[in-house]
Amino acid sequence: MKLGFLGPKGTFSFEACKNYCDNCEYVEFKNITDTILALKNGLVDEVIVPIENSIQGGVTETIDTLILNDDIYIKKELVLKISQNLMANDKYDLNEIKEVYSHPQAIAQCREFIENNLKNAIINQVFSTALAAKEVKKLDYCACIANKSCLEEYELVMLKDNIQGNDLNQTKFWVLSKEKNDVGNKLSVIFSTKHKPGALYEVLGIFNRNNINLTKIESRPAKTVLGEYIFLVDLEVNEKINDALSLLNEECRYLKILGKY
Repeated sequence: MKLGFLGPKGTFSFEACKNYCDNCEYVEFKNITDTILALKNGLVDEVIVPIENSIQGGVTETIDTLILNDDIYIKKELVLKISQNLMANDKYDLNEIKEVYSHPQAIAQCREFIENNLKNAIINQVFSTALAAKEVKKLDYCACIANKSCLEEYELVMLKDNIQGNDLNQTKFWVLSKEKNDVGNKLSVIFSTKHKPGALYEVLGIFNRNNINLTKIESRPAKTVLGEYIFLVDLEVNEKINDALSLLNEECRYLKILGKY
């Protein structure tokens, strides 16, 4: 099986891939959008993408790409403990570091450490933590914030480990497939409401009346006109779920079921 992920090797997405399937053919892509589109276009059988971090919240690129592309479904959920580390191609003092490279999420998770220890360094955002490690391998007096697996993968030196602001840092990943999965106790849907007063209240009332527990609700701009939104909802499945989905289909202007898992 071909399994796509946000590359290069050494990203947390790659670590999630190895935890999910240790005998797959791993195929790397430069960003989350390309990873999901590779699944849609049949270049891979499944992909693993980050969907939410316990510190920074939802991964908007994943959500927006799923909103724009149909016939992609959630197969499984994985949770990975995140440890961010400062690495370089040699053993430098922190005050010698001129530039720092990493993914925007990792930079945000380590903001306090950066402000206290690397305040004079230029911060450069790149597509992935592993790409940061790959770049820093070639650059003197520069550092990356990345997964520990990048130490061996890119022959780097550890300057400081566990620099994230919260030791409870976790990231949730979704395994995505083009095949629907009807087994599981969770379900995720994307919907937009009709443009009328109380529309969102009416939709949420459907969940309430059917005793369905929502574990997450997140809004994203509909990218049509200012003030219109699309909602991503995670919920717990019960015996009334089909009735609730039928009512949602009538009440919502747009509804996409991402699948059970």
